[in-house]
Amino acid sequence: MEDNLLESTPEGIETAADSIREGGVIVTPSDTNLALTLDPWDEAAIERAFRIKNREPVDPLTLFIRDPDDWTRWGTTDRRDEMDALVEAFWPGPLNLIVEKTEAVPERVVAGGDTVSLACLSNPTWRTLSKAVDQPLCMTSANLTGQADDQLVDLDLATEQVGDRVDYILKGSAQATTQSSTIVDLSGPEPTILRHGDITVEDLNAVVDVFSSPDETP
Repeated sequence: MEDNLLESTPEGIETAADSIREGGVIVTPSDTNLALTLDPWDEAAIERAFRIKNREPVDPLTLFIRDPDDWTRWGTTDRRDEMDALVEAFWPGPLNLIVEKTEAVPERVVAGGDTVSLACLSNPTWRTLSKAVDQPLCMTSANLTGQADDQLVDLDLATEQVGDRVDYILKGSAQATTQSSTIVDLSGPEPTILRHGDITVEDLNAVVDVFSSPDETP
């Protein structure tokens, strides 16, 4: 669908931001996959995003914030030193950090759980959109479930798989990585790498040196 493609001009950004504020689901660039992007407080938009992906609407989503220092509004952890060090070293960037949620996090985002996945992106187009919306956003990869597990979702793939199901596709800055984001869980007894991406265990250990036996499963 060519008629729902938006350029990342001021007008395009504002159209995309208006759509999100009005409950829409759009595709935006990120540091990794192009992603379905929506308002975390709009449960109907969340349910729609799962339907777009042909996925059961039961899983939690990641909460994306623009200012790295804002993470304390949304999360808390006994591993504050490690969290602060990772945030300072890698945010904005392709690293998701799982911590205990605060009461400020919408319940539907965590799907009834006690933890939240937080992220802060460096992609310039996304950051401009986030500033226009002026609140955290939820995102999930812009592909049909199970049909892009071994590749990053680019503009062509997102358009092919979900282009006719979303309100808009916001074009913009290219992906900055070769893999999906690295995911680190700081909510358990020991820090754990749940998914390996371009930020490697060596990169992480250079900052916090706590991942001596990481789970190498992607």
